[in-house]
Amino acid sequence: MTQPPQRPPRARRCPICYKPVASSQSRFCSERCSAVDLGRWLGGHYAIPVREEDETSEEP
Repeated sequence: MTQPPQRPPRARRCPICYKPVASSQSRFCSERCSAVDLGRWLGGHYAIPVREEDETSEEP
């Protein structure tokens, strides 16, 4: 049985501006996009959803 042809790997894209990322060492295409992402984290634009417990639960 023959193997199906392999697809070439997809080019990675910058999560900020969607330009192709040349280096495999970075997620971003430039220092500017890296700084924009850091600013978003520090500004609270990204958040991990938290499920808070109900305060009316009985405690021993």
